[in-house]
Amino acid sequence: MPELPEVEATVEYLRERVEGHTIVSASVTWARSVLPTPAPDFEKQVLNAKIETLFRRGKYVGMKLNGITPLYLFTHLRMSGSLDVVPTTFEVAKHDRVCLDLDNGKSIRFNDTRKFGRMRLCVEPDEVVGNLGLEPLGPEFTPEALEALILGKRGRIKPMLLDQGLIAGLGNIYVDEVLWKTRIHPLTPTTGLSPSDIEPLHGAIQETLREAIEKLGTDFGDGVVDGGMYRPKVYGRAGKTCSRCGDTILRTVVGQRGTHLCPTCQKKRRARSASKRKHK
Repeated sequence: MPELPEVEATVEYLRERVEGHTIVSASVTWARSVLPTPAPDFEKQVLNAKIETLFRRGKYVGMKLNGITPLYLFTHLRMSGSLDVVPTTFEVAKHDRVCLDLDNGKSIRFNDTRKFGRMRLCVEPDEVVGNLGLEPLGPEFTPEALEALILGKRGRIKPMLLDQGLIAGLGNIYVDEVLWKTRIHPLTPTTGLSPSDIEPLHGAIQETLREAIEKLGTDFGDGVVDGGMYRPKVYGRAGKTCSRCGDTILRTVVGQRGTHLCPTCQKKRRARSASKRKHK
């Protein structure tokens, strides 16, 4: 599934090609792709709307549309979705679920093999993304904010970092990378962390995401950006050698997600008493 860096790369790709242009024709070939809006209503509402701005929120691609009624269009690519821009003369592909033809002779094609992706129209962004947590590259995501999120709750560190209601945009690949960089085992209870762990963790999150954005994310799996040049240090490398210590990288399951770690670099920790966490 595309994560923050891949979605950021998609937004930049679209921005260069469609921002400022008007939708002159719209067709939905798979009605569930635009739920809860009925397909005929979706087509009518986006018709003649100008794409004012492109942006990202969490793992969503956002478009601000200026039509008869100002609207926002959010796309979540899910497992296999992609947003491509092609000439309107191109034949509609088998898995193109939504086609938005523009006044510049280009067409936005929402291609989604597995049909899990969604396009959502709304008047206010909070209708779709209001429950998302902090943007990990935003100004509000400080070490202090991260400490409040993590040390104030009980749970395992990996599922907590994956919780989109806490931090928006982090996914399986980059959480594994961050935890490897900070030598934190994915099953570490948050009560096993101390304030001294927070600043390195905060730094690793931002450093990893910025590097991945610069390299257009990864090209792992379905639906990610073609040509992504980010190469994970641990994710997807089960059975291979850890580049830091030479041990063999393991794959396990944490919170129903495939998880990669180095058993030597990332030692398990026990929960610590409240007094020890406070005075560390």
